[in-house]
Amino acid sequence: MKRTAVLLKVILFYLASLVIFAFSAGVTKQTIFPDFFSLSIATLLSFGLVCLFKSWDKINFSQIGLGFNHKSMLNFGLGLCVSICMVGVMALILTNFAAVSFQKSISFDTKIWATAIPLYFFVACREELVFRTYFLWRLKDGFGTIVSLSIMVVFFILEHLFTGSTMKTAILGSGLGAILFGFATLRTRNIALSIGLHFGWNLTHWLFGFKGNTGLFIETVANDTEYHSENIAFVAYTIAMLLGLLGVAILFKKVQPPNSPIT
Repeated sequence: MKRTAVLLKVILFYLASLVIFAFSAGVTKQTIFPDFFSLSIATLLSFGLVCLFKSWDKINFSQIGLGFNHKSMLNFGLGLCVSICMVGVMALILTNFAAVSFQKSISFDTKIWATAIPLYFFVACREELVFRTYFLWRLKDGFGTIVSLSIMVVFFILEHLFTGSTMKTAILGSGLGAILFGFATLRTRNIALSIGLHFGWNLTHWLFGFKGNTGLFIETVANDTEYHSENIAFVAYTIAMLLGLLGVAILFKKVQPPNSPIT
């Protein structure tokens, strides 16, 4: 019964987060920057949702990865650095093993930084709050690490499928990302590192032109090499994610829960 109650609460939490996501998109679609305002509102309301379920279960923030401590900002900054290196590795593989090049965009407007930085920050915060706080930790309490991580990854993939990602991109791209961010959260018992990784990855990815060539650089693929370049891109992405997992495992010692014996 306890496991069933945990699972039902987690599902209810996630469904409520989708309502918040849809509501935020609906009320901001006529604004000047709909994506920015939608994600910022969704992030704030998602945090409120976490607080509501936390109070319902009579637990504290540290039990769901939201306890702020002296390492939080350091972990966030290190997450940024690791993710920037990951995107750099991906770009190096692409330029050396595929007919891909990156040229600085002549139409890039530096004013876009004012919305791009907070936009990708809110994207990271919203997804980490939804998937790597109450959702992940309550499942872990009820079902253990492997099962909770697996369920979270499946839901993360499904959300990206429903929001327009292709099957291949959702499973390989979002799936590996979910494993990395989930592992980072479980390793440190805090989402500061995973937010840094998530934010840094999205922002640097955008800068290199991987998000519709809207960033500082334009990604150019030689004619008749698109299929080969796409396959190399997925290989490069996988290598970057595996290196990210290795980096987190090496740089961050596993944080033990309060009053837990060191193993």
